[in-house]
Amino acid sequence: MAGHDMAGHAMAAGAERARREIQKKLVVLFVWAAAFAFVEAAVVVYLRRIFYPGGFAFPLKPEMLESTLGVEIAREAATMIMLAAAAWLADTRPWVRFGYFMAAFGIWDIFYYIWLWAVLGWPPSVFTLDVLFLIPIVWVGPVWSPVVVSAGLIGCGAAVAYRTGGGGVFRLGAGGWSAVVLSGLVIIASYLWWGPAAMCWEMPGPYPWWIFWPGFALGLGAFFRAWRDAPPGDSG
Repeated sequence: MAGHDMAGHAMAAGAERARREIQKKLVVLFVWAAAFAFVEAAVVVYLRRIFYPGGFAFPLKPEMLESTLGVEIAREAATMIMLAAAAWLADTRPWVRFGYFMAAFGIWDIFYYIWLWAVLGWPPSVFTLDVLFLIPIVWVGPVWSPVVVSAGLIGCGAAVAYRTGGGGVFRLGAGGWSAVVLSGLVIIASYLWWGPAAMCWEMPGPYPWWIFWPGFALGLGAFFRAWRDAPPGDSG
């Protein structure tokens, strides 16, 4: 019995050390992603001062997309690669890496808007429409929507990294993965709703929040169920 108790204490101590290490890495990742967000925001500051000296607003200006679209798409792809690379280098375990990537993406996205507001005083409101992404076409949505998604990514990513990094279990399974993928596609559909109009230099209409919220709830629910129901000793 004493041997079993000692082994149990040693395992618990090892798990606690691993969780502390995860916490440290999450802090470093937070600082890195926030700093990287400033680099991203600085590029947008330059673009807006060139093409929108009076302040950014829809409809888009043809000269901006026509002169910078290829470079901007490549920059966005490079940003995703850098976020994924940072998560990959931070650990060797797949779920921990995935958790780090989600957290890093969320921190980067939220701080991007914080830095824009600090430098430009933009956005004036969380309901202000913005160009969110350019692949494959322009994504349009109010600032609050990517911030909500990013907050969910930070919470879920940090929780998954903390649990699996400390020796715990997280399992989505086929049904969970299907729900998460569908959630992402629904949210993206809400952003693409006015994309064709924006690319034709037209003013986007009201954001289809009635598409966004069910998609967001589906993804968050899938992670909650996986967190609650993962059986001991299983991960996948």
